[in-house]
Amino acid sequence: MDVKKIQEQFNGISEKYDAQRRLLIPCFDDFYGTALALADEVTTVENILDIGAGTGLMSTFYAEKYPNANITLVDFSEDMMNKAKDRFRGNEHIHFLQADFSTVNFGAEKYDLAISGLAIHHLTHELKQILFQKIYRTLKPNALFINADQVLGETDFAEKIYTETWRKHVLSSPLEKEEKQKTFERIKVDIMSPLSNQLKWLHSAGFSEANCFYQYYNFVVFAAKK
Repeated sequence: MDVKKIQEQFNGISEKYDAQRRLLIPCFDDFYGTALALADEVTTVENILDIGAGTGLMSTFYAEKYPNANITLVDFSEDMMNKAKDRFRGNEHIHFLQADFSTVNFGAEKYDLAISGLAIHHLTHELKQILFQKIYRTLKPNALFINADQVLGETDFAEKIYTETWRKHVLSSPLEKEEKQKTFERIKVDIMSPLSNQLKWLHSAGFSEANCFYQYYNFVVFAAKK
């Protein structure tokens, strides 16, 4: 994983990131809506960890649902983190940690809920497995990890359909030509993994349950219970 290159790319788009999400994610409402609804499976939500939080878009949904919960946002992009700080300015329940989430220590059994949105696919397959192990350790018993992300097709045929469908969607969007080109450049640093592999890695990390609850081509929402 080229951390510096990824940092540069996301620092460069921090200003427009949120506005582009709806245009780049064809299933935006169902995608984030499913991730949010899955949190209902956790009885008490007092502490939330947002991994690869970016501008805090995903945390916004959880902050509205759990206004008294403490939410820790972790991201390695300074510009993205600054946008998140602006978004949550004055909210004493929101905390920030600018760090590489693939290497930082989250601590043991601290969180009721760990969430991530469109971030973990930047990690190598090995780092994904290490991250899943760290997430397992930082969650309290019966806590949940919810990941809304993009995955690699299980076969070349599936991946071809995923790629072509999303590319057509981006090209038909109202984004400027330059923004579309930059979008296609950014995905070159993605390291997507098949969904089946990631569910296996979650089980190997110790999770008792790991299932996919939503899929639209390569956009998926899966969750694992400790």
